[in-house]
Amino acid sequence: MEWLFWGLAAVCGGLIMLLFKIATAIWWKPLQVKKLFEAQGIRSPPYRILYGNSTDMSRMIDEQTAKSMPLSHDIVPRVFPHLHEWSRIYGQDFIFWFGPQARLVVPHPELIKEILSTKFHNYTKLPGDPLSRQLVGQGLVGLTGEKWAQHRKIINPAFHMDLLKGMIPTIVKSSADMLDEWSKLVLSGASEIDVHKEFRELTADIISRTAFGSNFTEGKEIFDMQAKQMILTAESFSTVYIPGFRFLPNTKNRQRWNLEKNIRRCLNQVIDARKKTAGMEKPGSYGADLLGFMMSKSKEQAGVNAKSKASLSTEEIIDECKTFYFGGHETTSVLLTWTIILLGIHQDWQERGRREVLEVCGRNNYPDADSLVLFKIVGMIINETLRLYPPADGVLRQACAPTKLGRISIPAGTQLELPILAIHHDPALWGNDANDFNPGRFSEGIAKAAKHPMAFMPFGAGPTICVGQNFALLEAKMVLAMILQKFSFVTSPSYTHAPFLLFTLRPQYGAQVILLNSI
Repeated sequence: MEWLFWGLAAVCGGLIMLLFKIATAIWWKPLQVKKLFEAQGIRSPPYRILYGNSTDMSRMIDEQTAKSMPLSHDIVPRVFPHLHEWSRIYGQDFIFWFGPQARLVVPHPELIKEILSTKFHNYTKLPGDPLSRQLVGQGLVGLTGEKWAQHRKIINPAFHMDLLKGMIPTIVKSSADMLDEWSKLVLSGASEIDVHKEFRELTADIISRTAFGSNFTEGKEIFDMQAKQMILTAESFSTVYIPGFRFLPNTKNRQRWNLEKNIRRCLNQVIDARKKTAGMEKPGSYGADLLGFMMSKSKEQAGVNAKSKASLSTEEIIDECKTFYFGGHETTSVLLTWTIILLGIHQDWQERGRREVLEVCGRNNYPDADSLVLFKIVGMIINETLRLYPPADGVLRQACAPTKLGRISIPAGTQLELPILAIHHDPALWGNDANDFNPGRFSEGIAKAAKHPMAFMPFGAGPTICVGQNFALLEAKMVLAMILQKFSFVTSPSYTHAPFLLFTLRPQYGAQVILLNSI
């Protein structure tokens, strides 16, 4: 019986140690962190064991998304109701709790410059939970450290401006096809369209052609599956992930598994087809698009140097494809959507933009690479749209070790939230008209538009700035110029103003505009 006694004692001891570790993680450690920040004058909402403030955050967001708002650009209280409310109560510098983890809100451009640029090695991306990683896998967006640097170095050249300009004919062709359909609608008398749906299809077609050499019809299955995966993944962002939850065979997990399996299957088929085409045409030549560029850097091509840091495995290529399928069309589609909504409201700027396009291109010549540098007003309009309605609402980072951020001492593991949307609407940085649509504020360039050069960062900043920003801006300028060249439009009376977050800042009920005439 002695062995039974010692066995039970070992089990009990193990349980006590486990309970001690759990209590430390969900009670004692948050309490110590809370005291550390309070000693520095930084307060927080009350901490609730295990869930922190995540349930409060979800409740406030649900309350806002259950209703629309007036046609105003003062959207921070709707999109960030928790940050808006807590900053009012606790001051600009405060923490809140995502589960047992402290998250410090950093709304100061000078401190953000440290986090993203001058001292970016002190901070890392938050480790995504297994559910969120399903959307982009181990693509550039989710990578950190040496692996991120390796992928970034390989992919960066694909977004060099000289190469992007070679994609302009493809952008023009896809846009012209869309505008032809709009013309048919106007002639038939059906002049109201949902531009959000239109731009999702357009940018999906463009990224399919420029990145993968296929058209939207061929890539539609992957886009549809990624869209479903995005909705499922978004649900996990407002809740605390429970370890092991992804293995439970519930309905949503089974949906996630099937989507992941089928997305990878489809992308494998695209890659295999490209290999066969390359073999028939010219061995080792995979094409000039993004997929071809990555395949030319594959470990298979590296041969004896297959372990080279300048090469990608097939699985890594698939994950980068997933990233570009998601980000390559999502960012530009919402940028174009909000631009058209804004110009539909602000007719004076719509007309100023149109006059510029007609002066540069005339009525019958499509914009080209030389036109881009001449689109000053078009660029100002796009920048102001990115300021008021940035596709990404913020950036999250985590302190790698105990560090000092300005006057604040931060313990290791503290999460940092950089609220881009709130910063873009801050009157202290942009003036009393911060919530007004005024592209003229960018007339002297981005650096002079606000009181701090880091006040405008729709694509992030520093070494981790979005690799695809040049592609997104080029595409947006080209498409907007072609629309202004051919159509005038107003925001429809049926449009309901309700910006909300689903990874990107979207119109919750669509974006209806009325095409007045084909010019």
